Amino acid sequence: MNSFFLYLFQVSAIFGGFYLLYKWLFSQFTFHAVNRSLLLAIVPLSLLLPYSAELFPQLQNFNLELPLINDFTAFSEFEYFAEDTTISTSETVNYALLFLIVYAIGVLGCLARFVITTYSLFKLKRNAKAIIANGETLYIADVSEVFSYFNWIFIPKSETSTFEELIVIHEKAHIQKRHSLDVLLAELFIAFYWFHPLAYSYRKSLKSIHEFQADAFVLHQKVKKSTYLELLLQSLEPKNTNPVYNYFSHPTLKKRIEMITKSQSKNRSKLTYLLLLPVIALVFMAFKNSTGTYIPNEFLPVEIEQTTNSTPSLFPVQNGSIKSISSKYGVTRKHPKLKNTAPHGGIDIKAALGTPVIATADGVILKAKKEDKWGNLIVISHADGFETWYAHLKGFNIDEGIYVTKGDIIGYVGNTGLSTAPHLHYEVRQHGKRLNPIDYIIE
Repeated sequence: MNSFFLYLFQVSAIFGGFYLLYKWLFSQFTFHAVNRSLLLAIVPLSLLLPYSAELFPQLQNFNLELPLINDFTAFSEFEYFAEDTTISTSETVNYALLFLIVYAIGVLGCLARFVITTYSLFKLKRNAKAIIANGETLYIADVSEVFSYFNWIFIPKSETSTFEELIVIHEKAHIQKRHSLDVLLAELFIAFYWFHPLAYSYRKSLKSIHEFQADAFVLHQKVKKSTYLELLLQSLEPKNTNPVYNYFSHPTLKKRIEMITKSQSKNRSKLTYLLLLPVIALVFMAFKNSTGTYIPNEFLPVEIEQTTNSTPSLFPVQNGSIKSISSKYGVTRKHPKLKNTAPHGGIDIKAALGTPVIATADGVILKAKKEDKWGNLIVISHADGFETWYAHLKGFNIDEGIYVTKGDIIGYVGNTGLSTAPHLHYEVRQHGKRLNPIDYIIE
């Protein structure tokens, strides 16, 4: 769950940074098509950049380090209870679970609103009267404003005989430029990032670009600018609008008038957009893992040089001790979930959720991902055929292919997989054979 909240935070930070950069540098330019593309690119960039280490691992060869939060601390304190010990609990609040519930309610609420809005639109179209005007199909319906959505243009009943042809041309521009697809993307992003205040401003900026493009489309039809401005001024106060639809009398009418009357931006101003390239590159490098040196996957497994630090010797939980072990190696016990009886292949170490887990020797990360019963699992390859396994983690502080040194923080104690309480399951293996980890805790 910690990794999920970390991802939400990272996407939110990247999205907010890029959007504020757009507002500061680019929003005043009249390059509407470029600005639209930029705004649309912000969402996928924000969603993908946190995975830049996985998507483009070669970039980790750079040495530049930028400060980003690598992980959240534990959301709450838990009184540990191990699988084979007496259960002891106290009244605690799982803030991570609480946040997840609130987040899920927000997402479901936004998605439900969008579904209801879409259903209402289909219902409106079904009850509307279709007419043909100047080669366009218009839908006369019980609405207060002219608006379009995908290929449909809706006209109020009160304006059936008086609607302006220029308004229809304006809405036709929205249809031809597929602006409703942009709005759909924005609505889905808002549904999952409803807590982000800039998400709503982003939608407003995107719809403003749509209106700028539609206005420019109308003016390119050899329409006098004064005539079109007079039409806009007649629509200064739009009534009940829906952010999903494209309205001629859009709430950003003042900005539209300013954009129509201002001078066109000079082409050399497009060079400003090149500033985005180093910004994106910096964000890529900011997600380079700060632990160890990257080793390409084609070099795994690797032969690790035998040194005094390459054989497991540390206690794997930070500030822990032998007294923290709740289940020893080789003990035959009944698994609380699987209900089978089998010798324990490692040791279980009780610790508070989120306690740092450390590498017990120098080595290369062979695996760092979720693995069924193991939950979030890290496997480190050491010299002389040794491997150490760290299971049920809450989150990772490393990536696969990273060379770590003894004592590096590689993850955090969790309660994932078949675990029934926060703890670390730790194993030591040599040439595939399980060994007693106690024999390799000597420091």
